[in-house]
Amino acid sequence: MNHSSQAKMAAMILAAGFFAATATAQEPVKIATVDLLKAFDSYWKTKLSNDQLKERGADFDKARIGMIDDLNLLREDYNRLNASIQDQANSEEKRADDQKKAQAKLAEYKRLEQQIIEFNKNAQKTLGDQTQRLRKGRLEEIQEVVSAKAKELGYDWVIDSSQDVMLPRTPTVLYTNGKNDLTAVIIGILNEAASGKYKPSEPAKPSVEKPAAPTPIEK
Repeated sequence: MNHSSQAKMAAMILAAGFFAATATAQEPVKIATVDLLKAFDSYWKTKLSNDQLKERGADFDKARIGMIDDLNLLREDYNRLNASIQDQANSEEKRADDQKKAQAKLAEYKRLEQQIIEFNKNAQKTLGDQTQRLRKGRLEEIQEVVSAKAKELGYDWVIDSSQDVMLPRTPTVLYTNGKNDLTAVIIGILNEAASGKYKPSEPAKPSVEKPAAPTPIEK
């Protein structure tokens, strides 16, 4: 367990002790849970943000492919000129002229190669910054909804019950019976304004089977 996990666990133990001590003297503390990861993934604006990031990434890929194509053309021109320089059938004047052209192509090649390296670094940073900005914005919106609903229902604490399977960690909630879980309610509120392809599909209604007709009694 790392230091942050130990600190989190210590905070939970202290909080539990505080609740136990105060519950006897005052009214019980009302606690609810929310699966923040599930709410985040189910939020229609999260899906919108992911689409925006994919489009931005596709634009970068398209520009990168164009630059690489230009780089390959420069390599082909350089190789062609270099072959001409080595060809003894060409005149000395032509080989000297091709030598100058080859040097220019090589310099242009190296310049474009460096531009591609810088482009990749800037594209990666831009996408990383945009991802963090959009993620922070969506989490803040979810937190506002959670806070408003918790106040409306009279909860004192709302604890995150999510666990990221890709990044194992000590869970914040060690046990919950799900009785006061607000995840579905929060997701419903978050997706009220969703439309088009971001509007969640309605859950399939269970089919109601008609009762079989009674078998006639033979006389």
